[in-house]
Amino acid sequence: MLFGHSGAGKTSVLDCIAGIKTPHEGKISLNGTVLFDSRARVNYPPQIRKIAYVFQDLALFPHMTVAQNVSFGLRNLTGSTVKARCDEVLSRFGIKDLSSRKPGDLSGGERQRVTLARSLVTDPRALLLDEPLAGLDRPTRMKIIDDLRQWNEEHNVPILYVTHSVREALALGERVLIMEKGKIAEEGRPSELLNADEWD
Repeated sequence: MLFGHSGAGKTSVLDCIAGIKTPHEGKISLNGTVLFDSRARVNYPPQIRKIAYVFQDLALFPHMTVAQNVSFGLRNLTGSTVKARCDEVLSRFGIKDLSSRKPGDLSGGERQRVTLARSLVTDPRALLLDEPLAGLDRPTRMKIIDDLRQWNEEHNVPILYVTHSVREALALGERVLIMEKGKIAEEGRPSELLNADEWD
């Protein structure tokens, strides 16, 4: 978890990991693979990094159905494989019965589930989440967090989750990095660094 107030630099960190922004210097690696190294002049483009990134604004295609949105990243696979993978992730996030609907016909929580499903169906090497549950009511947020945690227990994909919600950090995070003014101020277990009395 990346935790901190607005403007602390959390989103910039995600952008650099995804390859959207280029750091002035430093090194970024994932599971032993170097993605960026300023000294060695290594800088893989985003499409090569195979990292899923869920932005705050979701960015679903309004003219496509739920199934079409989720399968968009699987254009190079065969029809049967696409259907199988889509069905699995749609079922996992409880939205299979919404397959034929379009984003405009969905609730905020349903749209977020579609966005997560679209990101995870591609079998990414890592998942970056930039305050993905902002604006949702508490029960909806916690249910999505439970589903995401269960999915990750089965797939074991590294997740870097940006939030300023103590509740989300305590519910989902195994390790938290607290950012202040673009730097890591503290790091450790959420239960050791964050006060449960401050839950939003």
